[in-house]
Amino acid sequence: MITVSAWFKSLRLSVCILASFLAITGFTLAGTGISWVAVMAVFFIASATMLQNDWRDRFHDISKGKVLACQQAGKFLVLLSVFWLISGGLIALTVVHDTSVGVALVIVAAAGIVYSETRMIPFVPIVLVSLASASPVALPIVAGASSEKLWLLFLSATLVVFAREITKDMDDKQIDGGYKWTIPLAFGEQRSRILAAVVIVAGLVAAAKVSLAILPAASLAVIAAVALVRGMKPSTSRKYLDAGMALVILTLITFG
Repeated sequence: MITVSAWFKSLRLSVCILASFLAITGFTLAGTGISWVAVMAVFFIASATMLQNDWRDRFHDISKGKVLACQQAGKFLVLLSVFWLISGGLIALTVVHDTSVGVALVIVAAAGIVYSETRMIPFVPIVLVSLASASPVALPIVAGASSEKLWLLFLSATLVVFAREITKDMDDKQIDGGYKWTIPLAFGEQRSRILAAVVIVAGLVAAAKVSLAILPAASLAVIAAVALVRGMKPSTSRKYLDAGMALVILTLITFG
């Protein structure tokens, strides 16, 4: 039986909210004023991308117990279309205020659409999703802001998302063979764990160069890195990572 919570879960609200807050962080650090239309666009593009991926993988995901997109195909396609239409409308409004930011959002949306189609190309999917997920913080740069902190935070976010995607691929290693190219399938789980941990630490170092105030908040992400190397379930370590990075983002918004 499909429940209401299953529909909400398909939107990945926590991830999309984090993406929106990443955009807010970028505008805050740039000191340019927050473009709330762009922030809203980031949220809906992120949700639409998640739905797009679920739609593309709807048959493959049955083996993971994810049956919403398959069993409710018509309704799911309507929801997907609505989210892309809202995203398009918000992008259009952004273009009116700042053409360069609007164009950047179009590129992010395009990346979300083609992401699932690159699943068999080595490294392309994980690099694409990492850059696209980190891009909200770089929107002020596109608008003309000049800040070393923004570039460092963009690098940090890219690295952390890269590591997070590795942990997700570790969860799906048993069913992704022949359907997707992933780092765990190509290099093995232990090497993937070490790589993810190293990349997390590198991301935190970049974030610390933005502001040392993030160090207490980053402790949870450090726990995630250590836990990965010590064999903790990827899904559990990912919860620590998400919580840690959420605190890092809130710290940067509050203290700069």
